[in-house]
Amino acid sequence: MLDTLKQRWLRFAAAPPGQRFQAHFQRRQQTRPRALHRKILAIGGGVLIMGAGIFFMLAPGPGLLIFLVGALLVAEESLAAARLMDWADLRLQRRVAWILARWRGRSRRANKDGGDRS
Repeated sequence: MLDTLKQRWLRFAAAPPGQRFQAHFQRRQQTRPRALHRKILAIGGGVLIMGAGIFFMLAPGPGLLIFLVGALLVAEESLAAARLMDWADLRLQRRVAWILARWRGRSRRANKDGGDRS
């Protein structure tokens, strides 16, 4: 089971950003298409898990991770959700890169100025 999860993760990570979730959706649909009632249950379960993730973002706990698991479950069954996740993935990567660039710039300036200003 762990080998299968690892292989799925490696295939997912190998896809270019902005196409990962759609590629995963296509693979999922080709290998194991589901009946309509199972899709509805999977999407409903994913939405409930996302709701729990939002709750745990407000309370102490791994809220973001729980939210992402729910979102992945929904994106696995819906092409529209997969496209939305790809769009969000690109925006999130840009935002993280911008934050890291600013963070590194501040730490370089702090080191050049003689360290901490507290």
